Amino acid sequence: MADRPPRPSRGRPAGLRGLTTRGRCLLAGGLAAVVCAIALDERDLLRVGLFAALLPILAVLAGAVRSVRLSAERNVGPSRLMPGTAGRVQLTVTNTGSTRTAALEINDPPVVDLSGGIRCLMPPLRPAHRARTEYAIRPTRRGRFVFEPPSVRVGDPFGLWEDSRTLDTSTTVLVVPSLVDLAGMPASTGSRSAAADRARSGASGGDPDVGVRPYRSGDDIRTIHWRASARHEDELMVRLAEPVSHGGAVVMLDHRAIAHAGTGATGSLETAVSLAASITVHLLAAEHQVRLTAHSGTVLAAGRDIQDDVLAALAVVEPDTRTMTASSIAGIGLIVAVLAALDAPTARLLMAARLRGTTAIAFLLDTATWAGTPRSGSPDRSTDPSAGALLQSAGWRVVPVRRGDDVAQAWSRACQAGAPVSGLPPRPAPIPVVS
Repeated sequence: MADRPPRPSRGRPAGLRGLTTRGRCLLAGGLAAVVCAIALDERDLLRVGLFAALLPILAVLAGAVRSVRLSAERNVGPSRLMPGTAGRVQLTVTNTGSTRTAALEINDPPVVDLSGGIRCLMPPLRPAHRARTEYAIRPTRRGRFVFEPPSVRVGDPFGLWEDSRTLDTSTTVLVVPSLVDLAGMPASTGSRSAAADRARSGASGGDPDVGVRPYRSGDDIRTIHWRASARHEDELMVRLAEPVSHGGAVVMLDHRAIAHAGTGATGSLETAVSLAASITVHLLAAEHQVRLTAHSGTVLAAGRDIQDDVLAALAVVEPDTRTMTASSIAGIGLIVAVLAALDAPTARLLMAARLRGTTAIAFLLDTATWAGTPRSGSPDRSTDPSAGALLQSAGWRVVPVRRGDDVAQAWSRACQAGAPVSGLPPRPAPIPVVS
């Protein structure tokens, strides 16, 4: 099996069968030789012309009689890919017909930002036999990628006839955001884990907020949850050992198109998505109830065991034209907002939306460091200097993030309750009250 880099198709389009350029030229030359031989009464030239014209005709007849039936299967591993990681594509071609095939030329087309594709030769296949080929992929950005169906070319040994077709298979690959290992947890009143709630269950009157499951043989009868059993006809329900978390955390991602700078994998949006994904996964690992929202208030994922949903939702996040809404950070306990370029009106909206007693952390991306030198007439996507100070004055813990900063260190700064945060203008002086 010989691997060659894919190249643009120059022959017949996939899905057609017939003579190749070589076959057509040989047929036309043979017929011309026959005509000239008859006109010049040259028997030797006539024999050569008949032989040259007969070869393509025999190739067509042999190809028409042979019925080639193929199927393809493509597997991509590992199941979770991140930008910069390496993966493998395994392409399997199976002969589902009743006759032996000739050598197969397989062309798996490239996928932009994911795969360079492959062009290779596979040996002849007997009925019900298969051949495999593998090649490496390395995604350069997150997103959903679709592999187009591979094309296969079957021809005769002389290259006079070919059967080009596409194999009916397509594969979708999801490249999730890059994750950064984080350490520590900010103190808050509503982001307790299920283990922390165990001490509080039963502290107040009524049934504690617990999870239930169907009764199984051997369960202690004292664990039966009678109220839940009454709602399920002919089925007993028992309490789970771990109560459901009472508190929660909200992680909000600001992906407004007007607020971000840079393009592609080096833009500020990719840093924001990676930061939001890392924080959400870190909170989930600590058994917190998490709700991931967009700046528009759309809930991307919510719950406890939702890591796959979080990564899948963030993998396809694109710049959005909608404005910031107060519902995007609605919640109690812990609020983490990953913000891009912020103006004073939007900062006041976030100030008003934060409830009293809520721990609020804002990662404020300095998008000017991603934008570089602005072009004449381009929109200003830098943060209003007063926006961060306004959030701080309302009790937000603001952590500036610049291009190239270590995300893990930024999270560590956010976890230091009461520690001063550098890089922000001083808080505005309080307005004197005149009695």
